[in-house]
Amino acid sequence: MGGGMNLTDSALQAAGANFVHASSTMTSDNVSRPAGDLASLTGIGPSVTMYLKGLNVARAALADAARTGSESAAALMSESSELDSFISETLGTGYAVEGGPA
Repeated sequence: MGGGMNLTDSALQAAGANFVHASSTMTSDNVSRPAGDLASLTGIGPSVTMYLKGLNVARAALADAARTGSESAAALMSESSELDSFISETLGTGYAVEGGPA
């Protein structure tokens, strides 16, 4: 059988908390770009303004992705808990203790 991935509840909780923090930082701690085109000697002001607008769009996209990642981690934890409950209700205690059905 191939290798697997083991995600603990604490790792998923930490991931969710980090996603929420990153999303919050990207949206609430955001500094507005200067209004209008920047004055420059070489005439690159409009290009710099366009670049800064692009950064705002990218920041918003990253914040949205972080929110989605946080929601996914929370859903995974919930489904894992439901599966654990289902397995423990379905299997008798003898199965775990003796290695087979009770």
